[in-house]
Amino acid sequence: MIELKVQAIGAGFGVELPPEVLKQLQTSEGETIFLENMFDGSYCLTKHDEKSAELMMLIDGQMHEEDS
Repeated sequence: MIELKVQAIGAGFGVELPPEVLKQLQTSEGETIFLENMFDGSYCLTKHDEKSAELMMLIDGQMHEEDS
């Protein structure tokens, strides 16, 4: 687990991501990343791409089928 500290940034708040997190996300300054709300109430930080979007749609579809 990596601890992140919430900091004031301008009129809002933010966190600084350590280099190992950026490396794992394969992202760099200026790129967009997403904080996904997971079905169990947790969150997942992800780099949005077509493969992950398709996977999330499949997972979401399975969740709804099981809930019915």
